[in-house]
Amino acid sequence: METTPIAAAPRASRTSAWVTAGIAAAVFALGLTFALKTTDAPTHAFAIFKLIHVVVAVFWVGGGILLTVLALRAERAKDPEEMAHIARQAVFAGERLFAPAGLVVLAMGITMVINSHEIGFGTTWVDIGLTGYALSFATGIGVLAPMSRRIVSLLADKGAAAPETQAAIARILLVARVDIAVLLVVVADMFTKPFS
Repeated sequence: METTPIAAAPRASRTSAWVTAGIAAAVFALGLTFALKTTDAPTHAFAIFKLIHVVVAVFWVGGGILLTVLALRAERAKDPEEMAHIARQAVFAGERLFAPAGLVVLAMGITMVINSHEIGFGTTWVDIGLTGYALSFATGIGVLAPMSRRIVSLLADKGAAAPETQAAIARILLVARVDIAVLLVVVADMFTKPFS
């Protein structure tokens, strides 16, 4: 029986990394070109802030929706190991990806309001967006982060199949669903700009 040399795997991984970096650079260059050629923004800087705001929001909210769908699938399967795997992924994504993404979205949104003469704080749809962000931020810091740490501890101490672990995972996934619902309301608000 023939085997693949061990050296082939790192080479394939390096190739994948270079291809991914090339795709990211091309998307970045195209997005920047679009931002600099837009006719829908008061300035080029505003267009770039808006581009970053929207792209990072898509990453944040889209990632949260994906985790929610995967969690629903795992719950239906009633597989403790799959539930634990989703919970671990959610902990990683929440702390390392979504929290920083949320801050970038907030910073770019505030920057756009400051740099615009057409929108401002006190505009209803801006205030709804800020309120939704504040609710999501408070939920993340005050509820999801402590629950995540507890789940990591339960997984290590009692295992994925323990009823206490499964109950904690079910609770955090329910809270995460509510958080995603709040973010979807913010997306609808940002898109439709109601009451303006």
